[in-house]
Amino acid sequence: MRLRSVLVVCVAIGMLAAAIPVVAQGAGEPITWLWHVTARPGKWMDLEKAAEKYDKPVFDKLVADGVITSWGLAYQLAGPADRSYMYWVAGNDWAAMGKMWKAFEDNYKAMKEADRKASMDAFLGATVPEKESSSVVRQVVFKGTPGVKPVYLWQMIHKVKPGHGRAATAMFKEYDVPVLDKLLAAGTICAYGASVPEVLTGSGWTHSFWVMFTDMAQLDAITKAYMEDFATRSESVNEAMMANWIAMNDMDARWDSLMQIELFGGK
Repeated sequence: MRLRSVLVVCVAIGMLAAAIPVVAQGAGEPITWLWHVTARPGKWMDLEKAAEKYDKPVFDKLVADGVITSWGLAYQLAGPADRSYMYWVAGNDWAAMGKMWKAFEDNYKAMKEADRKASMDAFLGATVPEKESSSVVRQVVFKGTPGVKPVYLWQMIHKVKPGHGRAATAMFKEYDVPVLDKLLAAGTICAYGASVPEVLTGSGWTHSFWVMFTDMAQLDAITKAYMEDFATRSESVNEAMMANWIAMNDMDARWDSLMQIELFGGK
């Protein structure tokens, strides 16, 4: 697939930025809590209805109060078979995550017993609990356009070999960020970032590159922008970039995910 091949070659450099050890990360890098859940066959609408009824009011208030910056529920259109939905909650720091958890605890305690049971039954009936997983990532690069509601999320997950994080970050800033900034300014994409696990869960991946947009047709524009950027450099330079990428990365560990955002809240 042309899009996939171009993104692997061109955007892969950007993926490397997340291979910085947690202890080396500076302040001001936001964090995101992720939950991956699997809907039972024929129950995906039930899951979305439950999220809208029980989760959305709490998340929306957290956004309105400035506690978190955004939240969402996305449905996977293409990706690993063991994942069908993903929640995310983005905040500036761990304090935001702590307030988020407390808000849900307070909301749960304030419910009547019948409502608490109904909320649990709704989620357990729509999902496969043993397939649920969660993680926390730190956004080492994070840019977006305020006021734009994203529709799609493309994630590219990589495993970078030890010892290559700092060089990869420099390559990302030099080659990828300028292209993505132009796409962001033109409205082709509405957000992008590079993230690294903040909490090590043994999942094996070391970094993720992601981009949000509003129409699948914009993927063609992303491909075109990277092809044009490659054309500004000599073939030898591009070959050297790809060679560096292959040397730094475990190519067999890479995977992608394309998701449609069903619920979203953010400023």
